[in-house]
Amino acid sequence: MPTTVSEAAWTWEGPEGSALLEILPVPTGAVLRMRDGAVGLDTRTGEEVWSYRLLEAEVEADVVVSPDGSLVAVNAGGSLTLLGSGTGEEVRTVEHGETEAGHLSLGGAGLVADEGLITAGSSGSEGVVVSLDPWEDEPGWRNEDLECVNGSGTPQVDQGFLTPSGVVVVYRCGAGEPVLASLDTATGEVRWSLVQGQDFNGDFEYHDAPEEVTFAPVGDVAVLQNMASLRGTVVIGTEDGEVLSDSLPSENENYVLCILPDGYLAVRTEDLGDGEWEVRFEVRSFSGEVRETVVTDDESLSSTLTGQLVLEGSLLKLRWSEQEGNMEIAVFDWSSENQETAITLPVEIDLSEVLSVSRSEQLVGPGTFQAVPGAVLLREYPGSGTARVVGLA
Repeated sequence: MPTTVSEAAWTWEGPEGSALLEILPVPTGAVLRMRDGAVGLDTRTGEEVWSYRLLEAEVEADVVVSPDGSLVAVNAGGSLTLLGSGTGEEVRTVEHGETEAGHLSLGGAGLVADEGLITAGSSGSEGVVVSLDPWEDEPGWRNEDLECVNGSGTPQVDQGFLTPSGVVVVYRCGAGEPVLASLDTATGEVRWSLVQGQDFNGDFEYHDAPEEVTFAPVGDVAVLQNMASLRGTVVIGTEDGEVLSDSLPSENENYVLCILPDGYLAVRTEDLGDGEWEVRFEVRSFSGEVRETVVTDDESLSSTLTGQLVLEGSLLKLRWSEQEGNMEIAVFDWSSENQETAITLPVEIDLSEVLSVSRSEQLVGPGTFQAVPGAVLLREYPGSGTARVVGLA
């Protein structure tokens, strides 16, 4: 992974009319999730290594990467195709029919684990069944032990995601509170479970909260996205179920910006008077200890709440450039001097009419402003009807 960047090294442009939905890191660089398939990039050069496009598909293709990054799954039209992430070579095709209610993700196909395909669904009186179908011709496992610890009725799985430690499912019984349960991907056994509102805070009343509040993994922690993508005040360690925080401080002038695998980025703003402000970006541990700081009085930062990316050696921040008439990248070193450089962008980034924090993060945030092996990738927005990506190195 890059520790910092200094230039816009290359630009990739897709076919006319193409749409880029997400940037996915893999060990060899990046996979671009397109509306109709996937593209593998060499992030050192921006060259297209392979392409798997379902141009005739009537539905949007879903694309995910297995936890170790070796497999890419493209799912559409009742079948899932596994590809090698480095070459695009087809490894296996799984026919699963139409989407069924109650499955974990991937348009009904399941969760693509390193070991095999994990799915969940109802099985009559048995309630919900979570199972793994191995990629090799071996028997898998079934778990029928998700319990209704509060509420009544049959457990229904609302969500599932993979972490380095295993698979986490989010389910509820009737009108009961959601339950998080971690399953061992090797055996399917429940490793731990937590009840929202009982084991961790269930309050997520934010003015800009997404309509559907879900959990998302960041390394081996899960964040309740009660503010925006990968942004929230509830963080749970998925290895042992430890509640790392259920009330990260986030209010005016001290705002959570994004969750990291071992802490979070926040911003403090202070009114110095006479129309001057001091802005402090801080990387903190979940206990609140400040590890890294950038201090600036830059008046061109645009919103302090969006458009930032944490690297090991620097903080990247999108800001408006009057000279270029476009957004540029400000690079702040995590040094005592907070040395700053600027990178002019060869793609159009215009968020001037986007007033929602969560919407802005969907457009130019996690998955669209993304560090990957070899480069930092930024998707053009709003664009000209054709997908474009700039590679920063």
